[in-house]
Amino acid sequence: MRTGLTTLLAVVALSSPGCAPTPRVSTPEAACATATARVTAQRGLPPSHVALCDHIPEADGPRGYFVLALRAHCFEDLCGSTSMGWFAVQKATGDVFEVEDMSAWKLGRRLPRGS
Repeated sequence: MRTGLTTLLAVVALSSPGCAPTPRVSTPEAACATATARVTAQRGLPPSHVALCDHIPEADGPRGYFVLALRAHCFEDLCGSTSMGWFAVQKATGDVFEVEDMSAWKLGRRLPRGS
């Protein structure tokens, strides 16, 4: 009986949303979608606020990450920078980090996952 209860508790724990496996990010396009969703949610913006992702080549970035800048739409006749910042998406976990220093690949804070 004890083994059956232990197995049942393990199945329930693994199927709960808090224990869901983190998605692996395997393409620059998936990294763009992940970063867009995380950054816009954090800033209270619609995902459509992001016009494009400006990727750096994988070989030029830190191992295990996709590095990209998010660029916003410009609806004015003359725009300054549309940069929303540089971000690193960890391939193995899908975690998104702000990039504090591009020259040293220093990662900043991790952006929280959805609410």
